[in-house]
Amino acid sequence: MRPNPFVLPIAKILRRRTQPLSEYDLFQLLDFDDNELKLPTDPSNDLVLFRKHFLVMNALYQLQPIFWDEGYYLSISALSIERTALKSGTDTSIMHSAGDDEIRAYYLNWDEFIKSDQGSVETLLDSFWQRYYALDEAENALAVLGMELEADWDSIKLKYKTLISTHHPDKGGDPDQFIKIREAYEVLSGIRH
Repeated sequence: MRPNPFVLPIAKILRRRTQPLSEYDLFQLLDFDDNELKLPTDPSNDLVLFRKHFLVMNALYQLQPIFWDEGYYLSISALSIERTALKSGTDTSIMHSAGDDEIRAYYLNWDEFIKSDQGSVETLLDSFWQRYYALDEAENALAVLGMELEADWDSIKLKYKTLISTHHPDKGGDPDQFIKIREAYEVLSGIRH
C-alpha cells in the first residue's frame, strides 16, 4: 500500500484528543496540498473533497489496528471519530462490526484513490443521492401506511390490503386517502419488491 502522508498527523491529533471530532474537524486541522491530492488541472470541488475524504478515511483505517495494539478502539464515522481505551477482555469482534469490513476494504484499497476522477466521483455522488431519496420516499410511504421502517414486504402487503379496503371510495372511504395509500404502496413496491 502506498504511504498516506496523513497517517502520522492524524495519529498525533487523535492521541492528544480526549473528545470525539468530526471528519470536518480533521479537515480543518490538516494541511492538504495539490501534490498529495494528485489533482488534475481544474478539478471540481467534488473531486477535491472526495480525495481529502479518501485520504482521511484511509489513514483512519490504517490507524485502527495500530491503536488497537496500543489498547484503544478507534471509532470511525464522518460525524464522530474517537479513540477510547479498551476495557480488559474486550472482544476483538468490535473492531470488525457488521458492514464495516466492506467500507474498510474500500478505503484501504489505494487503487480507489488513484482511479477516482471527476466522472467517477459524480457517479458515486449520484448513486448516494438516489439511495438517500429512495430511503426518504420509503419512510414517507411507510408513514402513510402507518408502518415502521423495518417492516417486511409481506407485512406491507397485508397492511396495504387492509387500508385500501377500508378507504375504498366504493365502500364509503375517503378518495384522497385512498389515492395516498395507493401511491405509497406503488413507491414501496418499486423500492422493496
